[in-house]
Amino acid sequence: MKSLPAPRVTVVVLSYNRPRLLEHALRSILTQTISGMEVIVVDNRSASSEEICHLVATFQNVRLVANRGNLGFTGGMNRGLGEARGEYVYLTEDDVELAPDCLAHLIEYLDAHHEVALAGPVMWNRRAGTVRCAGGEFDLGAVYRMRIVGAGAAEAPQKRPFPTMYLPGAAIGARTSQLRDLGGFRDDFFMYGEDVELCARALKRGRRLSIVPAAKVFHHEPPHHADSPVVAYHKFKNLGALYLLHAPLRVLPMWALRYAGIAGIRQLLGDRSALVPWVKAWIWLTVQAPGLLVQRGRT
Repeated sequence: MKSLPAPRVTVVVLSYNRPRLLEHALRSILTQTISGMEVIVVDNRSASSEEICHLVATFQNVRLVANRGNLGFTGGMNRGLGEARGEYVYLTEDDVELAPDCLAHLIEYLDAHHEVALAGPVMWNRRAGTVRCAGGEFDLGAVYRMRIVGAGAAEAPQKRPFPTMYLPGAAIGARTSQLRDLGGFRDDFFMYGEDVELCARALKRGRRLSIVPAAKVFHHEPPHHADSPVVAYHKFKNLGALYLLHAPLRVLPMWALRYAGIAGIRQLLGDRSALVPWVKAWIWLTVQAPGLLVQRGRT
């Protein structure tokens, strides 16, 4: 039996407990103007997984990869990357809808710019109609700084593609071979900060990242609520891991003093709701620090 020809692009859709949003996301993907596309839904196990399974079955040419547990953002996306057969891969989530020509613009740009490893669209807030993210810049100094380009603006910052330091993890296009060569996301990040780490790793290897404004996606604005202890834990530990892997060695002592010492005192004297996940994160970092410092030379 002859094997099927490889698709031009694989779209990986990460799903978790949001079947209604997933339906909208899939409809936007299946109306893309580009041809030669395969769509893989990677579902992290949740209370809605059975409903998601039935939903995906109603769409032709959409394949479900059902994880037995919740592998997090990183594990789920990496599972999809491992299943991808396309020359190109595009990573997205169940709460993001694509403009009909989104993938066509991204693939056309990557086709013409082989020096670019990762390219992303401008992400818009679906309800507000404002820019959510048009790339960004981060600084791993004694104080961590992140600037999201265009956030809240009514128009994209530029009309032509432009370089960036940062792409959100749920809006990344790449040659499949290059993203695999980079290693995908780090599984130990689980969620939060994994996209910054991937971008830092790509930049360290001399790869270029770009925003393609003609490509547009629309993000359903999430409800605003305080971080759960699990989310707070991953945010704390992943920021520390990011620094151990990529920050200049000279800034690590000052950064540790600020985020372990000063921040710890604030936790004790102020709102203690995040104290337990903060302590757990620093225990994890203390145990993992030697290995992470060794790995920084291999990234």
